[in-house]
Amino acid sequence: MFGLFGCKDNKKKDFVFDEFKSQIESNGMKIDSVDETGLIYISQGELTLKISLDNVRRNYERDKDKTHISDLVQTLLSYSIELPKNWADAKDDIYISLFPNDFDFQDFIHRQITDEFSKVYVHSGQDKFSWITKKKIEQWGVTETDLDNQANNNADKLLKHTTISLDTIENRKLGLIEAEHTTLKGALLFAPTMKEKIKTDFGFPFYAVIPVRDFCYIFSEKDFDFFAERIGKVVVNEYKQSGYPITTEILKFTDNGVQAVGKYPVE
Repeated sequence: MFGLFGCKDNKKKDFVFDEFKSQIESNGMKIDSVDETGLIYISQGELTLKISLDNVRRNYERDKDKTHISDLVQTLLSYSIELPKNWADAKDDIYISLFPNDFDFQDFIHRQITDEFSKVYVHSGQDKFSWITKKKIEQWGVTETDLDNQANNNADKLLKHTTISLDTIENRKLGLIEAEHTTLKGALLFAPTMKEKIKTDFGFPFYAVIPVRDFCYIFSEKDFDFFAERIGKVVVNEYKQSGYPITTEILKFTDNGVQAVGKYPVE
């Protein structure tokens, strides 16, 4: 389920819905139906996409920027892009992306990270990300383990050329990922070589927050109390103001995986 609408009634004109409908129709797509909760259904090949405009409406109301609508339309259009037929042609462009668990993942391959969010597997092509289904990897002749290993390998390659910038606050370091693909910033935290990349500055285990997919903070275990008390407002504001929220949890990265050790209240 993507970030879309709330067609609540009505007589009142719904600009976001009308603009969304106009844009997808101009790109050769159409709305099949809208249910009583405002969820929009659009068929794309063998898939039926379920779309909620709530996040887009929230962002548009905040700054009256129509690019929030067009960004969603471009995401949906990615499903009309045919993925490579052969694994050899697809494998170098496989990554993970992060999405909240209240999305309907349907047949898309995903793995839960915490109670709040999961990672999904995507193919990057033509500057767009297309989610990968179980049926697709069967056609490629690979397993979910193969897909995961390839996503990790590609993330490590990207991480080699990615800068971790540092802010120093009262002699304590706060890290930010400066990724070429901004939508992969949070996802790169899960690259296997991230541990080695940041060990000198932050040690290991380390902590991070990922309120939205293109924003995260990294800090060390020894500075946990200091930053946990100070970054909550920024985390919640980013989470509430973005159309692509992930979680307000504080995450601990260890050799045993990722664990949520706390959560900033949104309200």
